[in-house]
Amino acid sequence: MAATLGGSVTLPQSVFARMGEGYQESDLTFFRPAQREQVAILAEAIIPKTDTPGAIDAGVPGWIEVIVKDCFEPTDQKIISDGLAVIMLRCVKDYGKSMDKLSAEEQVAFLTAYDKETKAEQKQLAADEKPQLTFLQQFKELTKFCYVNSEIGATQAFNFQLVPAKWIPDMPLEPGMKAYSI
Repeated sequence: MAATLGGSVTLPQSVFARMGEGYQESDLTFFRPAQREQVAILAEAIIPKTDTPGAIDAGVPGWIEVIVKDCFEPTDQKIISDGLAVIMLRCVKDYGKSMDKLSAEEQVAFLTAYDKETKAEQKQLAADEKPQLTFLQQFKELTKFCYVNSEIGATQAFNFQLVPAKWIPDMPLEPGMKAYSI
């Protein structure tokens, strides 16, 4: 149950420094190959490739592994590892196939239902305590963080400008205009 509901994984300050360093394939030593594939499947389900690159194109799975390995405490690492196993087993139980075999619509339906269910369970268990993020909430936050801080995410999904010029708080937006990434 703890793996499903998670603990209190928050991004430590060291993550920001680590993101600036880049990583090599040799840095990817935390997850087993099957877990690495699960991270990629789940990250791509959260940020799929559309008219902009998806999580895999932006290198999100590798960054998740590096951050979990280098920046998380062992208890937080266990939450991520155990949560991956639980969510993948749950997908097979609910749909009779692994998440990578589901259509995009089925992935969204599964993740939405799973998210609602774990949030409800969490609410019942922690009525008197400060709410903690579920595994899926934590994984989504980690995926989004890695995506927007990747070069591909910042430059192709967002409008990255090294110096965005002057601040215009009421700048008119046009249809299809990208959000700024700084």
